[in-house]
Formats: sequence, C-alpha cells, structure tokens
Amino acid sequence: MPKDLFAELDAIAISTPVQKGSSIFSLGDLASAVYVVRSGNIALVWIYHEVYPMETLGPGSIIGLPAVLNGQYSTDAWALEDSELGFIPASRVMEMLERNPSHMHATVMLLALEVARIREMIAKPLSFGTVGDY
Repeated sequence: MPKDLFAELDAIAISTPVQKGSSIFSLGDLASAVYVVRSGNIALVWIYHEVYPMETLGPGSIIGLPAVLNGQYSTDAWALEDSELGFIPASRVMEMLERNPSHMHATVMLLALEVARIREMIAKPLSFGTVGDY
C-alpha cells in the first residue's frame, strides 16, 4: 500500500481513542468510516462458526478501506490494546478516491487481498481462539 495513501488519510482523520477490548465495527455494519491506526493494535476477525483472526494491524495501517466500496464491513475489528485511531467519514474517503486514481487502485488491491484471505480461511478452517485470547 502506498505510503502517500496512509499520509493523505491520516491528514484528514479525526483522532479517536479506543480502549482495549472495544469493538470498532462488526461484520455487516454499514461502512460509515475508514480508520488509520496511529498507535496500538487492532485485530480483524471473521466470525461464522468460530473466530478467525485474519490479521493484527498496528501503526501505519488502514482499516475498513475496502468496505467503502461495497458499503459494509466484512469483518469485525477489535482493539487488542488501548489505541489511537484516526476516523475518516466514508464520504470524505470516496471523494479522495475519486480525485486520485492511484489511491483507488491501492484500495482495489486491498479488497482483492481481503477476498483472498477469506477464501483461504474457508478452504482451510482452523480455530485460533477468541479475540480475548490475543
């Protein structure tokens, strides 16, 4: 992911503290915002029959960006520790993507990677525990 995409999102983000164990968004929620991780760690988990940690994202990461394209979040996101996120409303993100084709390309790539991760989990279901275990 291009560093300039993170930098542009971070520049327009509203600082939002998040306490350890807090939900940031849930699978199926309307995609109201994108978040940049400024400090702390956020777990993306995919819940169906069991809990699957897709990945842990730390400072410099973008969370929820692919969701602005399809309108809803495809995972749950939980704070693994006290964190600071930057909140960007989905409408502002879409305006930025429409102005900058390279940012739109990076977003489509993130969406493709997310689909690949979910397909891999479906093909090889393994239980790693629950969010509280991490």
